[in-house]
Amino acid sequence: MPRIAMKLETLTDHTFMMVIVVLSVIVLVLDLLTPLGLVIWTLYIIPLGLASWCSMGSLLPITAGVSSGLVILGYFYSPPGLSYEYVAINRTLGIVMLWAVTFFLWATRDQAAA
Repeated sequence: MPRIAMKLETLTDHTFMMVIVVLSVIVLVLDLLTPLGLVIWTLYIIPLGLASWCSMGSLLPITAGVSSGLVILGYFYSPPGLSYEYVAINRTLGIVMLWAVTFFLWATRDQAAA
């Protein structure tokens, strides 16, 4: 019986990872299609929330790191919109927000596990 539970947990983790990857790619594509200044990148919060439910402990900071990289990538490859200085500040604050949310999700998950 434990082997079945372990396989089910592994399957669930793989499913979570696939959904997180697909959602992250969708957000990236939306970010690349919209002009700079629209805060589409805030949708990276959704994959972070899903990563917090996964039993794989390292998935949450990995998702935050990848999301941060994708926010930076969107800065360089999105069509022009607002001034680059404004967008750079906006996205920097967004990355700080992503990591703050990651910290709080991690703390909440650890507290629930205890």
